[in-house]
Amino acid sequence: MTYNILLTGVGGEGVLVTSVILAKAANLDGYEVRGTQLHGLAQRGGSIPTHLRLGKKVYSPIIPRSEADLILGLEPIEAARACFYAGSHKTNFIIDTYPLRPIYADLLGQKYPSNESISKMIEPFAKKLIMVDASNICYKKLGNPIFGNVMCVGVALANDMLPISEKNVLRSLKEIVPRGLEKNLKAFRMGMDFKG
Repeated sequence: MTYNILLTGVGGEGVLVTSVILAKAANLDGYEVRGTQLHGLAQRGGSIPTHLRLGKKVYSPIIPRSEADLILGLEPIEAARACFYAGSHKTNFIIDTYPLRPIYADLLGQKYPSNESISKMIEPFAKKLIMVDASNICYKKLGNPIFGNVMCVGVALANDMLPISEKNVLRSLKEIVPRGLEKNLKAFRMGMDFKG
């Protein structure tokens, strides 16, 4: 059986780093891991969908339509765009509610939807939906919103939405983000303690 994780957000939020943290932890737990990453737009604040598939044997890196087990949305609108990969029978969502408004939306005077509107868009596709203000919480408690991605990993793990062990997530964090490790570990613990 394959477990499918779709990470989505915009460049600068740590989508790619988060996928590496999860892939490393899954490898340490004995899973074969396949996935895809879109790098180019990461440098330009663009949309970053990242597929991650874990299993005993994984043949394709791409998550089939309606087959995501977890959508980890590091930006609310990007999570809503990922509903193509969700199925209400199986897909859990963890969404960081901190919006990163696209520049073109401001230029064109477009309104960014409220978190309540985004939640209503996603609910028909979700088995379970947890909205967490991770970036703002990390900004207030750790001095930087960038740790919101790791907090979201903690929320997913605490809610049994990841088939990987806590000890190997911690080990992976130590290997992947040695600089800033102390704050990443605090963010992870805040996610594990989050009640949503």
